[in-house]
Amino acid sequence: MIKRTTLGAFRVINSGPFLGPISQQKRCFLTRHVPETRMVIHALSAKEGDETKTIVLSDAAVDEKKPVVLILGWAGALQRHIDKYAEIYTSQGYRVVSLTPPCYTYRIPNSRIGFYISPLFRAVDAKPGDFRTYDKCPIVVHSMSMNGIRALASFWKWTEVEQRTDLRERIKGIIFDSAPSRCTGKQEAVGMVVSTPPLEGFHGVSHETRIKVVSVWVNFRNAIAIPLSATVPFLRSMLSLFYYMIDKMKLPRDQLFLYSSADDMVKAKNVEKFMKAQVKKGANVDSVNFGDSAHVRHFSDHPLEYRQKCLQFVRHIEAVYK
Repeated sequence: MIKRTTLGAFRVINSGPFLGPISQQKRCFLTRHVPETRMVIHALSAKEGDETKTIVLSDAAVDEKKPVVLILGWAGALQRHIDKYAEIYTSQGYRVVSLTPPCYTYRIPNSRIGFYISPLFRAVDAKPGDFRTYDKCPIVVHSMSMNGIRALASFWKWTEVEQRTDLRERIKGIIFDSAPSRCTGKQEAVGMVVSTPPLEGFHGVSHETRIKVVSVWVNFRNAIAIPLSATVPFLRSMLSLFYYMIDKMKLPRDQLFLYSSADDMVKAKNVEKFMKAQVKKGANVDSVNFGDSAHVRHFSDHPLEYRQKCLQFVRHIEAVYK
């Protein structure tokens, strides 16, 4: 005979006067408030005398075949920092879109940041804005530090997932500012700490302490990953963003590298190694070693030369793909 057991109705058990608040405190203690990733469309501007004025243009007044610059910000960059770079291009009539991914990490990125970038490449009306007039223009990427590299790699991942690798061809030129590089544990830790809000329970812990703790972990990880990459070469693109770019990403032909021998976050020798790898692939590489400027400070320390080089590059793209 089959014996059946009937389950009674479910009852809600009261957790008591203390357990509820304690659980809530634990959740709050381990909560991290991360700002939403967002793209910013920069208005065109023009100089009249010593003043810069914003120009609002109708769609009919915009040259839809003129290059659009996509600025990918460095870890911890504020919007006011990015606005200064955007003005280089908007003052000359180029449309600019920017995005600064939060929460830098040393790992090969997934497709999440690429999803936020995709409306520009798909030329659709989306949450960040209406990009339907951006469908005919070549795109120039202005990538800042390894956080910008991370965003670009994430877009590559997104195109793979969505089977839209054709969208990569819209990038006709790329400007690398203070990148790419193979970073040390300390350098990775600095990027992670300055771009990632601490857990609620650790707001009292200083930046310096957080950097030291994260450095220990990343150095331990590198101690395993670096010898493994050297021993089993095909693994290096899985363990290093630097080599992922070399081995897995077919970048546009025209490339400009802006770096410095004095940069203590991104070593000049790594940038030069990457440039040589791109030249071997047939890239048209141009570069400026500013010599004495710190990490992502080349524009601040050498504004005229930096501006001139960037505009020269974008105008070259405009002339080639007109």
